[in-house]
Amino acid sequence: MKTDITQKVLVIGATGKIGRLALTALAAEGHKVTAFGRSADRIAPFDGLRVKKGDVTSASDLDAAMRGHDTVILTFGAPLNRQTILHGTDVCEVGTRNVVAAMKNACVPRLIAMTSIGAGSSAGQGRWPFRNFIAPVILRNILRDRTAQEEVVIGSDLPEWAIVRPAELTDGVAQESLREFTVFDDGPGPTVVSRASVAGYLAKLVTDKRYDGSAVLISE
Repeated sequence: MKTDITQKVLVIGATGKIGRLALTALAAEGHKVTAFGRSADRIAPFDGLRVKKGDVTSASDLDAAMRGHDTVILTFGAPLNRQTILHGTDVCEVGTRNVVAAMKNACVPRLIAMTSIGAGSSAGQGRWPFRNFIAPVILRNILRDRTAQEEVVIGSDLPEWAIVRPAELTDGVAQESLREFTVFDDGPGPTVVSRASVAGYLAKLVTDKRYDGSAVLISE
């Protein structure tokens, strides 16, 4: 469904699974979309899509892509491999710091940052295998980087920002109704969410500002 407010949206990390889905979800909402990523030129084109090839570690790449946009959506992340499992990564923290600087240079006001369940105040949430093994063992270093990324966003002084923490990801179909967590109590906790649902939610937050200045975890 198209929104009444058309925004120019830059998706950073557009070549990942959620990034690609976000491009089409944003277009369906009526927004003008730019895809940014190291292999953005490989994205299947559609009417209205602009492509900027670049890397979040490059300030000049980000500056060249940023101008003229209203909103930035971050969907990039570190790969899960031997290096990140054993030795850690800072790609999300450093990349987001670079994005914030480029946004300020270009006077782009709004940032929507996708992080992950297990980051920040959502540590210890999720299904038993995730919170007791996957998060503290396999994803420990990646989640440390995600938490640092959130701290960059929170301390950014940008006029508008929101953090979206997806629950464990699946390749299921998009769901219209999702559970949203900003605090965690003794009720039923987060479980899973499809990548398609996450993409649609990110697209809606371009104009939906209910969670501005905060982090929201989404789950089916």
